[in-house]
Parts: sequence; C-alpha cells; structure tokens
Amino acid sequence: MDTFDPDDDFPYVELAEPTSSDLRSGLHAVEGDGAVELLASITQDLPGGGESREGQRVMVRSIAEAITKRRHLVVEAGTGVGKSLAYLVPAALAGGRVVIATATKNLQDQLASKDAPLVAAHAPGMSVAVLKGKSNYLCKLRANEMGGGNQLSFDDGGELPTSVTGQLRQVLDWSENSLSGDKDELGFEVDSRAWRQVSVTPQECLGRQKCPVGHICFHERAKEIAASSDVIIVNSHLYGAHLAAGGTILPEHDMVIFDEAHEMLDTFASVLGTSLNATRFRAVAAMARPVLNPVEHLHLDQVLTTADRLAAALEIQFAEGVTSGISLEVEAQLAEGAAALSVVTEKIRTQLTDNAVDENRRLQVLGPAVHLTNDLLRLSKAGSDELLWLTKSEREVTIELSLIDVGPRLRDELWASTTGILTSATIPDNLIRDLGLSGDADFIQVESPFDYPTNAVLYVPENFPDRVDAGAEAAIIEELASLITAAGGRTLALFTNRSVMKRVAEAVGERILTPILVQDTLSRNALIERFRSEESSSLFAVTSYWQGIDVPGDSLRLVTIDRLPFQRPDDPLSIARRERAGEDAFHQVDLPRAAMLLSQGVGRLIRSTTDRGVVAVFDTRLATKNYRHRMIKRLPPMRRTRLRSEVEEFLQELDS
Repeated sequence: MDTFDPDDDFPYVELAEPTSSDLRSGLHAVEGDGAVELLASITQDLPGGGESREGQRVMVRSIAEAITKRRHLVVEAGTGVGKSLAYLVPAALAGGRVVIATATKNLQDQLASKDAPLVAAHAPGMSVAVLKGKSNYLCKLRANEMGGGNQLSFDDGGELPTSVTGQLRQVLDWSENSLSGDKDELGFEVDSRAWRQVSVTPQECLGRQKCPVGHICFHERAKEIAASSDVIIVNSHLYGAHLAAGGTILPEHDMVIFDEAHEMLDTFASVLGTSLNATRFRAVAAMARPVLNPVEHLHLDQVLTTADRLAAALEIQFAEGVTSGISLEVEAQLAEGAAALSVVTEKIRTQLTDNAVDENRRLQVLGPAVHLTNDLLRLSKAGSDELLWLTKSEREVTIELSLIDVGPRLRDELWASTTGILTSATIPDNLIRDLGLSGDADFIQVESPFDYPTNAVLYVPENFPDRVDAGAEAAIIEELASLITAAGGRTLALFTNRSVMKRVAEAVGERILTPILVQDTLSRNALIERFRSEESSSLFAVTSYWQGIDVPGDSLRLVTIDRLPFQRPDDPLSIARRERAGEDAFHQVDLPRAAMLLSQGVGRLIRSTTDRGVVAVFDTRLATKNYRHRMIKRLPPMRRTRLRSEVEEFLQELDS
C-alpha cells in the first residue's frame, strides 16, 4: 500500500513565505436564491438546455446555508442529482479559498476538465487549479541526472529490464516539451519502475531554494498556481498527507469539500499512518553507497543484512497466519535495523562533499534516511489508537500502521478550523460519528431523480445454494450464462474474490456467444472504454470496479454481484474496530460497510434518466437474513423479484 507520512521534524520541508494571495478574507454569506440563479444559468448552457433537478437545487441551498452559518454539512445525494455542480456553485460564491478532495482520479479529472471550468465561465473572477502529490510530477533534476540513461536501477540496486528502460526514454523525450510534467498527461500508461527513475518523494526533494533547477520545477509551478487560485482540486490521499504534515502541503483554505466521502474513513486511517518493509532499508543503502566513502560501506552492508533478516522474520510471521501485531523476532530486527540505520544516517549527515552535484546527492539520500528513522521510532511507540498489521504483495511482506479511530484527530486538526462539506451517493450509517463530526454536522438526504421502480429490477434467485456451499459457484455460472444471454451481453459482473472471478469468467465464456472482458487483462481505462464501445461485451471485475464506473446507455443493462461485500473476518483493522465496538460490532462495523459497498455496486446500473436494467445478487442472505431490511433500505427503490423467468423476460424486452 502506498502511503505518505511526512514527519514534522523532516529537515528539508521549506515553508513558503505568505503572499498576498495566501491572505484570505474568509468565507462570507452565500445567498441561496443567488446560488440557484447561478446554477440555472450554468445548466442552460449544457447540451440540450440541461435538466431542471429539484434535488440539485435543494443541495445548492443547503450548502449555501452551511457556508453562511459556518456549519459542517453531510449530504447523501442519490445518483443523478448532479452533486458536482451543486457544491461547485456555492463554492464559487463563498469568497474564501475552497479545496475539493475526491477519492478517485476519474472524478478529479471530470471536475478539472469539465465541471469546474463550466462554473468558472459563469462566475467572473473564479480561478481553478489542480494539485497532486510531488511524486506525480517529473523531477527535472532527476531527469537531468539520467544523462544517457546509464544509471538505471531499482531502489535496491537491481537492474531494470529493457522494457522499462525503453519507457523511461519515452518519458524523457516527453518531458522536453511538457508544460506540466504531470504523469497523467503521458500518452501511455507508464510502468511505475520507469517513473520512479524521474520522480522524487517529498523526502528526497531538495526544496526550491537548494535545488539547482528549483526555479523551473513542475511541482513548484503547480503549487504557485494553486496558491493563487480560489478552488483547488486534489485527491483525498493528498489531503490526508496535508494533515499528516501539520497543514504544510496545501495553501491555507477556508472550506474543504469531500466528494465520495464514503471512502474517507479508510483513506485517512491509512494515510495518517505509515508503512515499512525491508525494501526501504535496501533503498537507503543503495542510494547511500555512491555518497559514502568506500571504507564506510561496511555500515551499509550491516543495513542490508538487517533488511534480509527483517524480510525473513516477516515472511515467517505471515506464513504462520499472524497478521495483527508484530512478533518478538520482527521487533528485534526492527531494533537492529534502527541501530544500523542510525550509524549510516550520521555518516551521511557529516559527509563532506567537493561539489554541488555530490552535495545534492547527499541531501537526496539524507531525507529518506531520516524519514525511515522516524517511522521506525513511530512503530516502536504505536499507541492504543493505532494498529500494527501485516500485508503481503508479490515481492514482500509490509508492516502497516493504521489509525483505528480517526475521529479524534480529524476533530482536533481539521473540523475545528475548517468548514467541511461531505457528500456521496451513499453515506454509511456511522460515518458522521466515525469521522469525529457527531453533534457538529447537519445531515440531509437528496433523492435521486431517476424512476427506479419503472426502470430497474432487483433480483435475488430463489432455491439458490448459500454462498459458502460447494455448489454455489456452479449455480452462479448457470445464472450468469442465462442472464447474460438474455441481456445480449451488456453485463458488469462484480466479484468479491479475484480467483473466483477468473474461474467463473472462464466457465461462462465457454457457454455464451458474446465477448467477456476480464480485469487485469488490460489497463482499467482501456477495459472500461472497450466495455462502453462494444455493446455486446461483458466486464468481469473486483475491488475498485464496484465504484467510480460510469457507463450510461445500452452498453450496460445487467449488474451482477456474486456475494454481499462483507469484510473478511480476519482483516486486522476490522478486528480492531470490532473489539472497540463490543457486542454490537456486527451492526456498528461490518453491516454499515457492507451496505455501503453493496449500494455502490448497485449504483453502477442506472446512470441516466433513460437507463433500464437489472441488478442480480447471487447471495440469498439479502432475501432471508434479519438484517436484509437495513441493507435494502440503502438501495434505490427498485422492483424486487426472486424469479429468473421475470428477469429474463424484462431483459429480452429491453433488447427488443
């Protein structure tokens, strides 16, 4: 898991002097009627004259009132309300600087390229900027150091494959003419190993004053534009990094709007924590080797030896199935690693250099060394509100430190000084409490304008095996083959397990005539684009495809869900939250999260007023368990059936 945890005592964070654009006058009252009038003028310029949406106007007025009263507001806005314009319009009239934080890149791109410019065109003087984390921008100093491309290696010293070096040369060619240096503007999906060669973490950055090319730095330019803008669009991870850094990353602002707010709890639990593995030790050693004198390399060898022992200890603990906490052996290796790293860090700190190039390299390795040292200290002093747990990737086991309860920190460091507007199509039952807003936030629900009873059917098959039964997978294959055939393809099949998805996709593919697209066979964007353009295709996917996908029209008429998306019972963070919740843990922790994710998955079906289709859930618990009413209450008001014949008839009618 990628995290960013800037330490308060990181030695090379440079705080810019306040400029006139940083000195904000604060929010001022926003008149509801005026905001609605501005909304009307904007929607009239949309293709076809736009639509009059009562829910959107309600949301605009509520946000205007929240700004005027300096009250936090949480808005559950059903699909189709048009929440982006509903919060951008009051933000344009608020007077102070506003930060908008999104959970997905798709929404960030939509806001930056479409919605925000549309509002700005009708709100004279409103300026908009996009700001991303430092590692999203090409570092000109790193690019210059690449020279002829002869210094290409992994952080741990391993050699990069030819395919990666080829991409790197493409990136370097692109950088010669790029105005932004933003990775997302590349014409291809760059391998992370190639991008790592030309980007820096915040800890590696020399800072504008010390860097020889700081005056033409892409990231510094983006920060300057943001500092002079009224609306700054970021992602939620960067906002979490801003909080972790003591509020030093983003310009001062009066209000923050969190779209896709249902993601906030897990995002902040992660970003306000940190992660650590053996690769971080190896990376520091590899970076330090050309900086230190050869006689001091024995200290680097000690760091590498400790890294190997730590990796082995973590593998053993993970193989034993103990993923919560760290073993005594892991703890011992972390202590040895901290001691070895301390010696290396001091050698780097006191190393004398003869020229500017060597001095820059010394500073670039000192930052990560200090950062790793601070993370080791933080792990050794993890508090009762923090959890140490293990995750495993293809390469290694990583120690994660996450906040179990983010509410107190957000209450003290965010909500006390900044007006918050939170919105999503689905707000989990306990989100306001869990984010530290209990008693301090108003809550409204704005219904979707879509005619769900007419246009959508919710289907849970009868006489169907329990999801844990041996015959459940075969039954799902049978249902999918029949329903996809009736729908003429046009299916988004969502799964909670990647292995199950692959097996079912292969089996269904042998029984139907329409094509199947499977997650991981192409990039996410390429898969979604093919799914949109090839109307008879079906897309089988897990995880992130449950939310953030927008496929209106004839390409999507059937959404299937293989099982209710409850968190795994052995997930360490969920276990810790359950322990805090006590006897009512299922209703306080597991059920709200599962209901939210189910609602997000169901929400992929109806994306416009003309969309029609079926949601099929192959988990009979949605029709039989006593908590079913609480889950169904979170779903759109679709017609419900348990008869496949009714579903097939409805789908065939749509096809004709």
